[in-house]
Amino acid sequence: MKQITSEMEAIEAFLDADTYEDKYNLLGMIKEFANDHVINTLAASMDVVIPDGDVEERFDELRNVISTHRRFEVTRRR
Repeated sequence: MKQITSEMEAIEAFLDADTYEDKYNLLGMIKEFANDHVINTLAASMDVVIPDGDVEERFDELRNVISTHRRFEVTRRR
């Protein structure tokens, strides 16, 4: 995975991630770009609303949502 150097690259990488596991792992790389716009965009891409508040708390809430999705994600092999 390439290094992420901007807010736009962070959003693109998240949207391009194939699984919730990949999205969860990306969060560690994009945390430095976390702001209300990024959190809202990432949440909207998953049809989730993260309530307004402190950016750090909102980022943690997004992480929790992705973690929950990750636990129930089923990978199918063909």
